[in-house]
Amino acid sequence: MRTLLLFGVLSALTVVAYAPLWDNDFVDFDDENYLTRNPHVKEGFTASGFAWVWTVDVAPYWMPLTWLSFQWDAHYFAERSPDGEVRLSPAAAHGQNLFWHTANVCLLFCILRRMTGRVERSFLVAALFAVHPMHVESVAWAAERKDVLSVFFGLLTLAAYFYYLQNPNWRRYVPMVGAYVLSLAAKPMLLTLPFVLLLLDVWPMERINLKDGPSIRQHLGQLLLEKIPLFLVAALFAGLTLDSRSHRGSIVSLDTISLSARLANALAGYGWYLGTTFCPRRLCALYPHPRSNWSLPAVVAGATVLALLSVVAWRSARQRPWLFVGWFWFVGTLLPVVGLAQGGKQAWADRFSYWPHIGLFVAVVWTASERCQKYRGLLLASRLSSIIGVLSLSLLTYRQVGVWRDTPTLWQHALDSGWESDQAHERLARHYSLLGRTEETNYHLQHAVRLQFQRPYPSSSPQ
Repeated sequence: MRTLLLFGVLSALTVVAYAPLWDNDFVDFDDENYLTRNPHVKEGFTASGFAWVWTVDVAPYWMPLTWLSFQWDAHYFAERSPDGEVRLSPAAAHGQNLFWHTANVCLLFCILRRMTGRVERSFLVAALFAVHPMHVESVAWAAERKDVLSVFFGLLTLAAYFYYLQNPNWRRYVPMVGAYVLSLAAKPMLLTLPFVLLLLDVWPMERINLKDGPSIRQHLGQLLLEKIPLFLVAALFAGLTLDSRSHRGSIVSLDTISLSARLANALAGYGWYLGTTFCPRRLCALYPHPRSNWSLPAVVAGATVLALLSVVAWRSARQRPWLFVGWFWFVGTLLPVVGLAQGGKQAWADRFSYWPHIGLFVAVVWTASERCQKYRGLLLASRLSSIIGVLSLSLLTYRQVGVWRDTPTLWQHALDSGWESDQAHERLARHYSLLGRTEETNYHLQHAVRLQFQRPYPSSSPQ
């Protein structure tokens, strides 16, 4: 009964934090390519549409499962006028995104509770995951359905792995591989998931004893061999993604962004993701890549924080394995999207934190709880602080959801937040042009041209 109550609280917390979502419209940021102007989606479930989802046409990677979910919305919730015009329902699209996010929250709580036996800590990690404002982009952006779908099946893979370990056999292994394939068929964000399973073998599965060197060498090879099918699946989808990006022309060459600029982006990016997690301010849809115009202090700070915390986590591995596992989950799962393999105009993106945050939240919550248990007087204060923190993040999420209300709100917010980009000005110019507002159109066109001249960049879709 208590568990059901906790699931209810998490679900209610998530739905309330995202309440403004139902008033949001589609935005001029891939929604038009993926949904509102895509004939293969707007027609719903058809034979030709089903055949199309298995091809690479619009998106920079293969994502048939996500396309099928978009077609579901169109098939059952779209409005069809007498002249045959199809209008998709924004509420249906956003509602399905919220459904999958809520399912992810509950599934995460269930997995952590079963794996660790720690109900309170697992609940707090799930609550932070539910209402952190950096996750709004993955939920409130209709086209980003791929993120919440991919993580849902990624979490199912973790659950299947836990089930497999209770009685290892091929009948339990196959569903795990199937769940992983579905995750990558929604979005290839979780290519590093086999490494996450290796981390879970350290803790909480305790299949690797870090206090026994010979045991590590003996068992690590066996555990790697056990996961070969998952590594092969990851390699297959990595190849498909590379081929898709080449086909779409969305791979940014080293001539456009040099290796040194990519390294600077990665180092500063780790610092940005970490800092923004604890102080989520100035969030917006697009953080423009400065190319070679990097702030040296930001790069040095990011590199220093990354190195120091990695050393602390490594040295704490035997006494606090959750810190080791959580931190390297965060670092490792961010690696594919931190900018070394650049695809798109962004330096960073809120949506890239959706899966990595799980590891970071585990590391923070378990470490803080352990500290507070040593000092009983801090237990009540820590619980009150947790409640206040979750409620505060809920309010920030509630406000951030409103940023995605419509096209002008989204891009004007980006400019108002100080992240000026040619794309924001260009989208606003297009919007005002359709309304016949010449003055605003010319203003934003001039700024778009100015920024494009200062930072010429190839046109490409977001990751």
